[in-house]
Amino acid sequence: MSLEKVIIDCLEKVNAKDILVYDTKERSPFYDKMVLASVDSARQATSVISYIEDECAKNNFDVRSIEGRESPWVLIDCHDVIVSIFTKEEREHFAIEKIYMDVPVKKLN
Repeated sequence: MSLEKVIIDCLEKVNAKDILVYDTKERSPFYDKMVLASVDSARQATSVISYIEDECAKNNFDVRSIEGRESPWVLIDCHDVIVSIFTKEEREHFAIEKIYMDVPVKKLN
């Protein structure tokens, strides 16, 4: 199973919304994919973090770091895939999608 698939499965398991996967291979020398998702609460974000950590470990993928565990924007660095989990309000505020307007994107839900 690919790292991207593991992460998407984790997000879907906790009903994250508005999941987008950006192909950033041509744009960033540091990671290949940027995944964005929205959650309704801090509890839901905590669940996503736990699932991603556990499932990455089970599938021999490394989680390099997690920033903002208790904030409305959590960033998970999985080397080739960066995951940003936002509350709806935080996602609207930062409008990350505008930065990646010219990057190929896959919408999942």
